[in-house]
Amino acid sequence: MAGEVLYRKWRPPRFSDIVGQGPITQTLTQAVAHGRTAHAYLFCGPRGTGKTSTARVLAKSLNCTMRPPTVGDPCGACDNCRAIDNGSFIDLIEVDAASNRGIDEIRDLREKVRFAPTVGRNKVYIIDEAHALTNDAFNAFLKTLEEPPPHSVFVLATTEPERLPPTIVSRCQRFDFHRIAMQDMTERLAGIAQEEGVEVSPEVLRLIGRASGGSLRDGTNLLDQLITSFGSRVTVEQARELLGISGEESALALVKHLLTGNTAQALEVINSVADEGVDLRPLHRMTVELLRAALLIKSGAASSLDLSRDAESQLSFVASSVPLEQIMRALRLFGHVSFRFDQPSPLPLELAAVELGLPPEAAAPAPAAPAPAPATTAPRSAQPPAAAPAPRPVAPAAPQPAYRRPPPPPAAAPAASVDPSAPIDQRLTTLWPSILRSLMGVPKRKFDVAALLRSSGHREIRGSDLIVTFPHQSNSERLMGELEDPRCRMEVERRLQEALGQQLTVVVDTGEHRSNGERSGEAGGGHLIRAAVGYGGQVVNEAPQPASAPAPAPYADDASSAPERAPDVEETPATAAPAPDAGEMPPAHTPAPYAGDASAVPTPAADTTANGAAHVAEPEPEPAVVPVPPDGSNEPPKE
Repeated sequence: MAGEVLYRKWRPPRFSDIVGQGPITQTLTQAVAHGRTAHAYLFCGPRGTGKTSTARVLAKSLNCTMRPPTVGDPCGACDNCRAIDNGSFIDLIEVDAASNRGIDEIRDLREKVRFAPTVGRNKVYIIDEAHALTNDAFNAFLKTLEEPPPHSVFVLATTEPERLPPTIVSRCQRFDFHRIAMQDMTERLAGIAQEEGVEVSPEVLRLIGRASGGSLRDGTNLLDQLITSFGSRVTVEQARELLGISGEESALALVKHLLTGNTAQALEVINSVADEGVDLRPLHRMTVELLRAALLIKSGAASSLDLSRDAESQLSFVASSVPLEQIMRALRLFGHVSFRFDQPSPLPLELAAVELGLPPEAAAPAPAAPAPAPATTAPRSAQPPAAAPAPRPVAPAAPQPAYRRPPPPPAAAPAASVDPSAPIDQRLTTLWPSILRSLMGVPKRKFDVAALLRSSGHREIRGSDLIVTFPHQSNSERLMGELEDPRCRMEVERRLQEALGQQLTVVVDTGEHRSNGERSGEAGGGHLIRAAVGYGGQVVNEAPQPASAPAPAPYADDASSAPERAPDVEETPATAAPAPDAGEMPPAHTPAPYAGDASAVPTPAADTTANGAAHVAEPEPEPAVVPVPPDGSNEPPKE
């Protein structure tokens, strides 16, 4: 066909023509020959390795009308085979999942798959780039893929099999296609060049094979470009010019200068290639390959190399005169060179060459740059010790130095002065800050173990147990949740043993060592105090609660019915007033009238709240109201 590209023109027509996938083609050939083909296949591998071509050959074999029953390869001459080669076979449906990835397209396919084939014996569906389907499309495709009609075969091709759902993969027979080896690539390209009547040297084919990266389709395209550009005879120089390859000589010269320590000449080689205007990535790639070859030669594994004799002899001479460490260092430096952010610039290669030229001890001072940081923070760290005796609330003037505290060598100093023969409780108290610092790296589920232990209220060693008591239930539950993880518990107890010299088991106890104030705060004090303690609050000081006064009642004539004096209300001198008639109710919220007994002192009125608690009104806000005597005089009654 006029104008047809080479990779389509020379697409393999039979299983035996597929290059570099021997185990796969042998399995499929036997399956077709013995009638044991599966209903679904998964072909996965890099691009240009023959996945779609193998699927088309499988479709030809299943629908070939002239294939003998015991042969797996198609004839290639019947109407069905020629129709598949021309792309006009109606029972071969190729779906590009990258552009038909939705659930509607899969539903349409599911509806059409039920119909019988029109021409051939089987309907073959090739779904290319299957990983691009959506999750909904995969879910709609599951049942059809699991139980398709007997006349249908599905072939899923993908370069990213890890993106396929496991439910899809488990319903297919999977075949992994590998990159084409260099020898198979050059042989296939040589056959195509011979059929096209083009003279191509093996060196040109080797350059094409390296540039294609194991993809036969890419290699065939490169050969097609060379033939189109230079006609029926292609030279090495023409191939390097078209492919943008600077030449193996430049890379070999660069490697020799790098390994022998000639930094200036290595920089000249890099800049000379950059001045030619070619891409520096092929030079970098070839340099790494030659450094790897030098490493293998130095290690005695030169038989696995694919180099020309001249390049191998020069590398052998250079590798024999330099130490292995120099080759490994050069390979590490140039292996980490990246042109991701600055492709046209030779700077990444120049930096690697200059760093390789430095002595190993001189190339390491780069991490020493942060060393001045402790020197600058030293004057700041000298201030906190002066403010250390002051309580923490007085430190808001210098919050940053207190927060950015230098690493804890000074605080760890007391740990060295602990007497090992001292009681373990004393050692625990002395070493507790350093133990908390050592627990900062303990693996956690949700909460930091060191922070939880820092909030503990009491610690006590009983036998081989470390009893940790928290003033609040929430932190104790959090620590118990963290210690349920065996890794966390083992790490905490290991660090405790390193600090105290004794194996201890951490036991969380809640309530045995709480202070009276905390207990009273949780048990009483009103619902607001109980709610605050439940949310992690702490009772700092418990004020004395005034005794609740009884509700006011009518006084009797005798002095025994008079209300008792409130204990917390300070007695104020007042003149007595005559008692009202029996049964007369005193005014609300006013002091009750005297009962006639001079010893009876008036009690402030009490407001009764909704929950029944009495609130004693203070005498200061409201002035005392003195009832008027029955005789109407303004003078207070006399005793």
